[in-house]
Amino acid sequence: MLKRTNLHPYQLAVIEKAKATPNLGLFMEPGLGKSVTALTIAAEQFKGSTLVVAPKRVADSVWDTECAKWEHLCHLKVVKIMGSEKQRLAALKEKADIYIINLENIVWLTDAADMLVFTNFIADESSRWKSPQTKRFKALKKHLKGFSRRLILTGTPTPQGIGDLWSQVGILDLGERLETSLTRFRDKYMTPDQMNRHTRVVYSWKLKPKADLQVQEKISDICMSLKAEDYLQLPTLSTIYHKIELDKNVRAKYD
Repeated sequence: MLKRTNLHPYQLAVIEKAKATPNLGLFMEPGLGKSVTALTIAAEQFKGSTLVVAPKRVADSVWDTECAKWEHLCHLKVVKIMGSEKQRLAALKEKADIYIINLENIVWLTDAADMLVFTNFIADESSRWKSPQTKRFKALKKHLKGFSRRLILTGTPTPQGIGDLWSQVGILDLGERLETSLTRFRDKYMTPDQMNRHTRVVYSWKLKPKADLQVQEKISDICMSLKAEDYLQLPTLSTIYHKIELDKNVRAKYD
């Protein structure tokens, strides 16, 4: 079992940053250990229960596995609000430290229970929340103020451009840094790229000059961006070739 001393210095720096930043965005590339970092923050700094919302596969197999793998996290009681509606309702009645639900069920959850029973909120793969027009974002938005602490995690915060940050950062600061509406955000930092001249409908947007730097500066106090190439220390690659002979029948199956 891994110990807390196995955490990397950059993970410890993030954990320390969280002490002074209640609502924190962790933009960490794959392989840097987002989940265990967030769980350590939750275990050591959060009070009350924590709701984790993640894509289905991640919700089902990652978070509870991480808790079981680390000595300083294995005491956390993890409950998955997944499966049939009967199973989800039963999970809500259990006493736990960490409740995990997949993205597809967040709208159901906001209708089925008082979200304030969860004290803290973690959005795993927060880029899935980049569109404020989705039902899940609208359902969550009504409850954001009820959480004492909020974390967002992703390795790809801007898959389609810096405009994707508006709703993600809004989960953290409720619009304080990047304006309270997407319209105001676009007016300030973007300009129409492709637009129907007759209907004035905008199909795509582009950044104004230096807007990306302005946005980064605005959110730098509550968001941390870590690249794997800057932090992971790996040995020199050794390429090993293993040649195997395939008989006619095996080759046919392989093809």
